[in-house]
Amino acid sequence: MNFKVKRHWWMWALWALYHILASSFLRIGIYQLLLVVILLDFIIIFPEASHFRYDIINRQFTVKRIGYYDISFPCDKIMSVENATLFTMWGGRSSVINMNQIIDSSFGALKITYSKNPNVPGGCRKAIIVTPKDRKAFLTELVLNVDPKVIWINNTESAFKKKKDEY
Repeated sequence: MNFKVKRHWWMWALWALYHILASSFLRIGIYQLLLVVILLDFIIIFPEASHFRYDIINRQFTVKRIGYYDISFPCDKIMSVENATLFTMWGGRSSVINMNQIIDSSFGALKITYSKNPNVPGGCRKAIIVTPKDRKAFLTELVLNVDPKVIWINNTESAFKKKKDEY
């Protein structure tokens, strides 16, 4: 099944602000910072921004990307699916309890952690952040293809702590 990607305008706004800051350093003669910014774009920002489709076909999860190699792995290698924390801020004081609150939001993004080599205990975990447009349909399809124990949406306990406790 194919799923479209949900784009977030604020990510692109932060990216533009980041480049405006880098260009201000260019004006004062620090060219090395501009080179670092361009390098970071190609390594960090563009691969995540180049997602255009997520496929779950024949128990194989694939992230289709523009200009980069696709990421593909079997669904049985997925170790956890949880909300990704993309934005964290101080939320002020509660009206009931006089204490500081931290507000975090995933903006609909999911963090999928999978094992690159499942034969090695605790070996090579990789994570990918996905933002499907229809999150509910995506999770429904994912539950059909993976073990339901690895879906950790809206759970405060860590999936890896739970697996460690089971052993």
